[in-house]
Amino acid sequence: MFKNMKIGLRLGLGFAVVVILLLVISAASYLRVRQINGEIEDMVNDKFPKTVHANEIIEAIDTVARLLRNGYIYSGEEQKKALDQIPEQRKIISENIDKLEKSIHSDKGKEMLKAVQSARGAYVGDQDKFLSLLKDNKKEEIVVLMQGGLRKTQTDYLKSVKNLIDFQTDLMQQSGKHADDLAGQTETLILSLSSVAVLLAMAFGWLVTVSITRPVSEAAGVAKALSQGNLTVRITVDSKDETGQLKQAMSDMVGKLSAIIGEVNTASE
Repeated sequence: MFKNMKIGLRLGLGFAVVVILLLVISAASYLRVRQINGEIEDMVNDKFPKTVHANEIIEAIDTVARLLRNGYIYSGEEQKKALDQIPEQRKIISENIDKLEKSIHSDKGKEMLKAVQSARGAYVGDQDKFLSLLKDNKKEEIVVLMQGGLRKTQTDYLKSVKNLIDFQTDLMQQSGKHADDLAGQTETLILSLSSVAVLLAMAFGWLVTVSITRPVSEAAGVAKALSQGNLTVRITVDSKDETGQLKQAMSDMVGKLSAIIGEVNTASE
């Protein structure tokens, strides 16, 4: 395999193989980390904000309920102060619902958001009845409304929002589990690739080393025999690289030395 390659080319090839293996490991690691990062970004930038918006809606609903109660209990300036804050809370709810409409894309999520909006309409309708009765100072009818329709629509409204929160929380847990699974798979993949890369690098390194050291060792043995005056040593040239060229030169040298010694012997005779 390596007999016809130059030694420099073999060493360069060995280095290239190691670099390629490192690139494969790096690319696999990078792609996996990007997948994990994508899952985390999805949780942080998409699913978690939705639960925040929904919780802000619940907080505003509770605030509205408290303001209605204060409007019923208080009178005069305190009553006006409580009732004047209701539009602000309704605005907070509307803004968060708008954000949810823009960020929810799944069919189930849209269906649940539609349920929230429907429940909100019913609850706002009962709020308006409450405010109308309060304006007319019909407190007995307000009590009936609070114990009946208003309580039910508020409960349904809160339940629909909590269902949406549970849905988004479940999606977050699924994303977290997927990210955790990806992390485990990435760890296994990197360990496997690293093990294979080490084995391949060792095998290739051994082949390259042997292809260089073995012929050099053979040439050294021939040189030693020649230094001891053994001109009958056999030199086998089996490659075209630098070691093969060295062996060929030594073979030519042995042939010439043998010819010279033969001529000297003839002259002596």
